[in-house]
Amino acid sequence: MAEPGFRQRAAGLARLLRENTRPGRPVVAVTASSEALATAACAAFALDAPFFPLDPKLPEAITKNLLDQIGDCLVIGEGQDISTEAILAAEPGAAPEFSPPRGPALLIATSGSSGSPKIVVLTGAALAASAAASAKNTPLGPGESWLACLPLFHIGGFSILTRCARAGATAALHQGFDPERVHHALVNERITHVSLTPTMLAQVLALQKPAPTTLRHALLGGAALPTELAHRAAEAGWPIQPTYGMSETCAQIATLPNLPPDWRTGRVGRPLDGAEIALAEDGRLKVRGPMLMHGYANANFSPGDGLVDGWFTTSDLAKISPEGELTILGRADETIVSGGKKIHPAAVEFLLAQCPGIETVVVAGRPDPVWGEIVTAVFCGPASTEDMLAWCRDHVASPFRPRAAVRLDSPPLLANGKPDRLKLRELARRREPETGLIG
Repeated sequence: MAEPGFRQRAAGLARLLRENTRPGRPVVAVTASSEALATAACAAFALDAPFFPLDPKLPEAITKNLLDQIGDCLVIGEGQDISTEAILAAEPGAAPEFSPPRGPALLIATSGSSGSPKIVVLTGAALAASAAASAKNTPLGPGESWLACLPLFHIGGFSILTRCARAGATAALHQGFDPERVHHALVNERITHVSLTPTMLAQVLALQKPAPTTLRHALLGGAALPTELAHRAAEAGWPIQPTYGMSETCAQIATLPNLPPDWRTGRVGRPLDGAEIALAEDGRLKVRGPMLMHGYANANFSPGDGLVDGWFTTSDLAKISPEGELTILGRADETIVSGGKKIHPAAVEFLLAQCPGIETVVVAGRPDPVWGEIVTAVFCGPASTEDMLAWCRDHVASPFRPRAAVRLDSPPLLANGKPDRLKLRELARRREPETGLIG
């Protein structure tokens, strides 16, 4: 007899939760187990309760702050009466539908890549709209399988569950990311869809194994996808789709259906069906649409916190072509002032992502007694610092050109697979460069 899946276990867990939670209050699951999180989500939804998956590796003070933001809730998982083991051992029964409540349904803590995490409140209606828009751009149907190797306590991973539930497809859950295991699954388990960060893609390509033949869609997001890496993967047979989104938009807001021959870093295509985009006066991207969040969390789940006239203004600089195609230029924060000139790291990162041999790059200012700050790049990839700086001399105008560089074998990562920009910036500011300054 086959081992029960997460929906069958959710039946037994729902009975336990019904005895312990108050109607309408969130069920919080603190566990790294993808199976336990999927089981708990399905059980919470069966009770019409909002679900909040949390990373157990978060510092205790941050976890407490997040829980204080939502008030009364039931916490299960690590160190709780209903433990991760109890979730996985829940008595199976008739599988409930994986169907989020139409109102507040999913709470997601932002990655904290630019500061303290906040809680995004997503409604079931927004999740359904997002899944429908995704399917129009990236078709998904019964009998197909989406590999979920991103953590389910971030929207990039959790959204796979809602897309698969809507389409009658299978979510193939992995516990964390292992490049060998991911490639084996893609080749041997007839996976048709996968979501990866650029760092994950680089690690799988480094195995130098054939591209999977059943894979039809490989969505790449979470960080800037370097031009060279994308084209290298496409030439090897990977069906690359650059994508852009965030927790506040239920993941995707724009995704290219394929990789054009002239593609460059940041180009993510037209907004998905129903989504609207515009630019704020300072060049930051604004988004609106049915997949937009209910608002940031408060104890009463009142709507609108973080929105202005229905629009959400992101922290990303962007440009929109006359045809409505979106290109993400990078983040608007962390301005560098060098020799009296203001430089947006995002603009420099956009250029450096096109350098051959660069897989991950973050730019920050390093204090300098003469210039105030010097532009410094921290990067990962096969290129050497000498190669990168030489490329900059030929391709980057002097005011934006990095004057120092630090090369890492692998980037520090957040739990969702994104580069930890705060740690990378700190390395840029404090670590001695591996090469001298250049003019």
